[in-house]
Amino acid sequence: MKSESALRVIFAAFFRAGLRAKRSRAFVLLSAVPVLLMIIVRVVDAKESGDFFTKVMLSLYFQLLVPVLALFFGSSTVNEELDNKTLVYLTTVPVRRRAVLLGKYLAAFLLAALLVAGGFLLCFLAAALDRLDDAAAWGELGLFLGAALLALFCYSTLFTALGAFMKKSILLGLFFVFGWESIVQYFPGVTQKFTVIHWIKSLLPIPAGEGGFLIFQLQPSPPLPSVLVPLAAGLLFLCIAVFIFERKEYILSDNA
Repeated sequence: MKSESALRVIFAAFFRAGLRAKRSRAFVLLSAVPVLLMIIVRVVDAKESGDFFTKVMLSLYFQLLVPVLALFFGSSTVNEELDNKTLVYLTTVPVRRRAVLLGKYLAAFLLAALLVAGGFLLCFLAAALDRLDDAAAWGELGLFLGAALLALFCYSTLFTALGAFMKKSILLGLFFVFGWESIVQYFPGVTQKFTVIHWIKSLLPIPAGEGGFLIFQLQPSPPLPSVLVPLAAGLLFLCIAVFIFERKEYILSDNA
């Protein structure tokens, strides 16, 4: 089977399986929490909904929901097959290993992207309900959503590479999300540029004095590097994941 055809088949199979998975339903509920909060704020005090979206909802998405979804979907690309002891079936079929990994990753990324985009869109609409006829509001939505998907790509490829390298990668991923990314981004100077979130926050169209803790201590980088750095990093992580997956011999045992 040609690699392109194999990739499409694997992608379609795992995307359908992902839609039916209990884990996906759990993440749908998780993604619905911010939407529910936004609707409650809108009903209670419509005037404060825009401020609540900027100061609370953006932090919730960019510093929690997006990295967590990327961690669980990215790390499961390989680790799920190890845990279920089904990796041997995928790696012994007459298909190149890279097609297996890329097909699974693309299915996982699309599922996570749909969750992020759907919830984000609903939250934004609730916050900007009185500005839906304003082109600037839709422009802001495009920038916010584009930044969220870029963050999801960079984080998910990183965690896919970690998952291809080690079985318990989710523990290291949790440390990265809630340790490194959550702390170093607030360091002054060049240090904060060694986090993914710094480049993503530099793209957000948040005026000075707004954004709350999300942009606290942020010394933004120019827009072009802020797009290119996480994009290049994501592509590099994906290449590393493919390189590892193609060459590593996985041990399917309880002690793997």
